[in-house]
Amino acid sequence: MNTIRRIVIFAGYDKDNIIDDYVVYYIKELKKVADIVYVSDCNMLESELDKISSYCIHIINGRHGEYDFGSYKRGYIYAEEQNILKDYDYLMLINDSVFGPFFDLKTIVENMENKNSDVWGMFKYLENNTEKEHLQSYFVSMKNKVFISKEYNSFIHSVKKETDKGEIIRKYEIGQSVLFKKCSYSIESFLDSSSKSDCNIENNVLLFDPLPLIEKGFPFLKIFMFKNLLELKKHHVINMDITRLYRIIDIIKKDYEIKLIIDYLNSNNIMFPKFRKLKNYFLNKKFLYIELSYYNLEKCTLLIKLFNFIRITIFIPNKYIFYKNFDFILKT
Repeated sequence: MNTIRRIVIFAGYDKDNIIDDYVVYYIKELKKVADIVYVSDCNMLESELDKISSYCIHIINGRHGEYDFGSYKRGYIYAEEQNILKDYDYLMLINDSVFGPFFDLKTIVENMENKNSDVWGMFKYLENNTEKEHLQSYFVSMKNKVFISKEYNSFIHSVKKETDKGEIIRKYEIGQSVLFKKCSYSIESFLDSSSKSDCNIENNVLLFDPLPLIEKGFPFLKIFMFKNLLELKKHHVINMDITRLYRIIDIIKKDYEIKLIIDYLNSNNIMFPKFRKLKNYFLNKKFLYIELSYYNLEKCTLLIKLFNFIRITIFIPNKYIFYKNFDFILKT
């Protein structure tokens, strides 16, 4: 049996021009299944690139401002110019926006390839009122017939600098899946947004409800969730609190060094809020009734009733308390 050959174009970015240890681990695991072309969208020092040079067949370094798809384009063009695309069975587009893999990546990749689809991704966002169905672009793999096609070649070469993030998602992340469907390629995903535990949660389940995915063997966590947890809590239905985080950590720590997550979050001064449960406190007297409740994430309500006749409602700002760092995870 011929050995399946895969090439990864790995898109890297760091605001401080650092290749963090969690990225080094990810690339090291990818090396077990593929050749890697690393493309940065920042100006990495040689000392940083040295961390991954032994795992990569080529490194492209320098700020281009075209985000992940700009890196995917540059890696693709390099492989095209070197005339090596034809030598690979699969092209994998992967970025550094997730922690992981928490489980054996080789097994996952081989199981997905055994389904024999033309394209597969780690996660499929199912269509809703605002977005079309698409594979999320942090991990997408496609067969040779797809990535050497004139349609895909034209698509990846068309990537250019965009200023609006929504436009980037529409044109490139969603647009890539639209192209796959237009060309009648078969598509599979490891999991999709039907895995969410609450129908009110948005379809980007890895961001809003990661626990059920992890329980099903999903090998990644989105870093964006940790960085923006408070804002996500304010504006969306999101299932993430300390209890669910402990459950996730308990699952993944068997095969993954949790310190890789902690070190990154601590070094970037990311803090985890101590969310309070909605609770009511009652003080009952003959002529006085007082109730304190958490109205939402931003304010509490103080309700005062006098003689069961006069009603006063006062809104009080809800101040947040944070863990000083993520070392509390080590207590699990």
